Amino acid sequence: MVNERTPIPPGGLGVGMRVGMELVMATMIGTGLGWLGDRYFGTKPIVMVIGVLIGVAAGLLNVHRYLKRLE
Repeated sequence: MVNERTPIPPGGLGVGMRVGMELVMATMIGTGLGWLGDRYFGTKPIVMVIGVLIGVAAGLLNVHRYLKRLE
């Protein structure tokens, strides 16, 4: 019988998929919001580049928090 209080550690494939999805989705959301900002303000690549950088930073922060929680 499995004790419900002790969590089952995630497998390597699950951790890898989650880390990859966190990075990709955060970058896509940052890029999309930057693209929308460029269309609204009329600036071509400026806001989108900032959005990509913020998205990558947010993805790395999420991955760091998740991996730290696994320890």
